[in-house]
Amino acid sequence: MSAQGLPAHILALFTPRPPPQQLPPQPIKRPVKITGCAEFVEFLPKEVPPPREAWESPLERKQRKLKEKMEKHKEEQKKVIATYEPHKDPNAVGDPWKTLFVARISYDTTEKKLKREFEVFGSIKRVRMVYDQKGKPRGYAFIEYEHERDLKNAYKQGDGKKIDGRRVMVDVERGRTVEGWLPRRLGGGRGPGRVGKPSKKKLKKMAAMEGAKKTTEEEKKEEKEKDPKDRYRDREKDRDKEKERGTDRPKDKDREKDREKDQGRDKDPGGREKEREKDRDKDRGDKDREKERGDKDREKDRVDKDRGEKDRLKDKEKAKEKAKDDKDRGGGRGGEKDRERDRGDKDRGGKDKDREKDREKDREKDREKDREKDRGGKDRERDREHRKRDRSQDRGGDREKDRKTKKARA
Repeated sequence: MSAQGLPAHILALFTPRPPPQQLPPQPIKRPVKITGCAEFVEFLPKEVPPPREAWESPLERKQRKLKEKMEKHKEEQKKVIATYEPHKDPNAVGDPWKTLFVARISYDTTEKKLKREFEVFGSIKRVRMVYDQKGKPRGYAFIEYEHERDLKNAYKQGDGKKIDGRRVMVDVERGRTVEGWLPRRLGGGRGPGRVGKPSKKKLKKMAAMEGAKKTTEEEKKEEKEKDPKDRYRDREKDRDKEKERGTDRPKDKDREKDREKDQGRDKDPGGREKEREKDRDKDRGDKDREKERGDKDREKDRVDKDRGEKDRLKDKEKAKEKAKDDKDRGGGRGGEKDRERDRGDKDRGGKDKDREKDREKDREKDREKDREKDRGGKDRERDREHRKRDRSQDRGGDREKDRKTKKARA
């Protein structure tokens, strides 16, 4: 398409631009030679420089304050640890070998709910929830059982139980049973307890750590191959380390205590008496459970009685309301009609009763007639029998007469 015939102001849009301005060539500069500063040391001042002002970044300030806070807290903790004596605690009551420690409890759970949940494992003697100074729950409690076997069942099966939407952690009371043990608020405690599945990042870190361990183990193997004489020494060292780790674990301590108890029973002649006492405690526990069941049944009966009384009161109120409604109806025209209907029903009922009486009388008359008929039939049968007997007698007499006559004629 050609641009001919278009107006001038539109043709101006299609006109080419002027050529760019040609600049002169840029001169080439010589590079500066860089030398050291040794030549200029003479010109520097020889006076001592002023002390540098200390400057602290916000991150360093935060870390410093945190460190000071931790040191202060550790100093205060040392004082509390020096005065920590769980055996002299007035709140710690009962047998420590029969008490169970329950942690991570929901703040909404009550002592009754906790007792109901852990009463499955055996009869409970005492439940104590721990509260702060304001009366709010701290989230842990102590449960004392009547028998030690119930405590063991609760310790094995109660861990991870869900109460009011939260998983509970269960442990033995270690304050009065394990020597040198400290609670978590004083830097001790059992540890993390149950740990869920690790995230992907943690898995990667663990894999990297395992790879580093493998490399170290391979290096150790190479060293052992080089020096075969040191194998026996390394084995002894590893065994000593394993023994130290085993003594630090509280579970191993508990097992050792149980073994010592069993050994003491075998040695002592009074072991049998202790077993008998345990059997007696079992029987007592069964009796207590039966009593508690009886109390529960009584409570159910009381609740049923209360419900029955409430239903009776409701029925009485309904009857009263009906009576009021009937009275209100009796005040108008409709009430007079209802009364007339009731009177008619009464008259009809009286007539029906008279009819029934007449029917009964007729029935009795018919029965008497039947009886008379039966009697008449019996009398007729008797007369017939008498007549038969008389006829037979008459015939016998006639025969004898004939015989006599015949003999006389002969």
